[in-house]
Amino acid sequence: MEHISLSAELGEIRYAIEGAHWIADSVAMGAVPDPDRTHSAPVIISAILLLVENRLHQLGRVLRGEENPGHLLTPHNATTQEEADKDDVVLRAWDWSGMSRPSPSKKETEQPRPAAGTEPIRPLEENPPAGPNKPGEQPPPTEEQS
Repeated sequence: MEHISLSAELGEIRYAIEGAHWIADSVAMGAVPDPDRTHSAPVIISAILLLVENRLHQLGRVLRGEENPGHLLTPHNATTQEEADKDDVVLRAWDWSGMSRPSPSKKETEQPRPAAGTEPIRPLEENPPAGPNKPGEQPPPTEEQS
């Protein structure tokens, strides 16, 4: 099963930004010999930045557990657990086997849990139940609380 290399994904985003920067510099220095290409440069730069913005938004949704990491899988970021660099973060697509996919109307109530390593951090409870009591019950008052 293929996984998603976070460093490869971020590297591809960086290359796109560098490309937009290179185009802007070339136009600014007059290094573009064809005037038609000079006039289309702002549109090209805008398109690159829009793609980068949308990909970063999608990556953020994946990291928050709101979207299946499998939606990020492309040839540039595909890896296997064995091939992945030990310092890389590897995302796994949610396992849909054995469960039905959520319908759009029930998305929030039936969404599967994200793969290990992609779960969002949840805040601690403010008043967790104490010791041997049933969940949700408060401990009996002590003399100090009276």
